[in-house]
Amino acid sequence: MNSEQSTPRNVHPTEDLYHTVEWRMEQRIDALERLIDAKLANITTKIDAQAAQVGLALSSADKAVTKAEAATEKRFESVNEFRQTLSDQTKTFIARVEFEVVRDSHARQIADLASRLDKLEGKGVGLNAGWVYLVGGLTVVATVVGLVLAFV
Repeated sequence: MNSEQSTPRNVHPTEDLYHTVEWRMEQRIDALERLIDAKLANITTKIDAQAAQVGLALSSADKAVTKAEAATEKRFESVNEFRQTLSDQTKTFIARVEFEVVRDSHARQIADLASRLDKLEGKGVGLNAGWVYLVGGLTVVATVVGLVLAFV
């Protein structure tokens, strides 16, 4: 107890001690409440800051997802265009069975033409040989006639 504080004579010393302890307890409780309030404000500030950061991260993630979806959509559009092009091409292509029929027909026609060419070449060779024999025969006849006329 301070000497500045004077205890009234009618107050019992244990009551004064009780009030002092009570006052100190109230002071400590008030200090603890202020400390708790300060800590709570600090935690609330940190939570708000983290919530803002999470909000920014979610916003960025949402933008990235939107961009990825747009890129995927463009990719699928180009794939669909490619599929449509292939589909259009297959509509204009000839079927395998039809091709084989046409190919076999052309092969027969080519074989017929080759046979005709062979016959024509054979005739040509035969005619040429005939002309050679004819000219050779005429030459022999002319030589014999020339020799006979020369000796006669």
